[in-house]
Amino acid sequence: MSKDIYVGLIDSGCSFETFDKVAIKQLNKEIIYTKQEQVVLKHGDVIGSILAQNNKINIYDVQVFEQNHSVSAHYLYKALEYLSDKKVDVISMSLGLLSNYQELQNICSYFVQKGTTLISSFPRSGHEFVFPASYNEVIAVTSDGRCKDFEIRVLNEKSSLFGANPSSNEREVAGASVAVAKFTKVFCDYLTKGFSKEEALNSIKKGYKI
Repeated sequence: MSKDIYVGLIDSGCSFETFDKVAIKQLNKEIIYTKQEQVVLKHGDVIGSILAQNNKINIYDVQVFEQNHSVSAHYLYKALEYLSDKKVDVISMSLGLLSNYQELQNICSYFVQKGTTLISSFPRSGHEFVFPASYNEVIAVTSDGRCKDFEIRVLNEKSSLFGANPSSNEREVAGASVAVAKFTKVFCDYLTKGFSKEEALNSIKKGYKI
């Protein structure tokens, strides 16, 4: 019997119904949690739709960017803080920061200690470190054109770097962002079938399919 899995999706928001929705915004000088008012970018819709192909995946839809694809460390931290007391098995982040922040690393470590799997995008080229993907406890996923559909390749087992197919139905949404979504969906497929997180990751490394 399949079981429900809960995924925190930190992105631009989904226009379709999800398990939970919140937006991170700045009001005066304070960053607050508020209601999502609009979903302008297709990015979150594409990423969320990939996850939603499995109806046992319940999405906490956390909107951190609205008009463009950039996110600040403060917004990302606030999004993670929002999820910190929620029942989330996995957090999927098709985004990254070029600078490391101790507060961000600390909250990522908190999630890992409580058993939440963190998955984040890593660019195919151009940067040696991108956060949170570069943290040891975070699964990093990048685009790999050799992968078809939901195929996954192990690129560096020591650093937990994986490659996945970067293409979506929307031409403007592609690359590592889509690769993260596809990896997350496959990983969660295993979890819905009753695999532990360790078993799911080992199965992906060995190329098993369910």
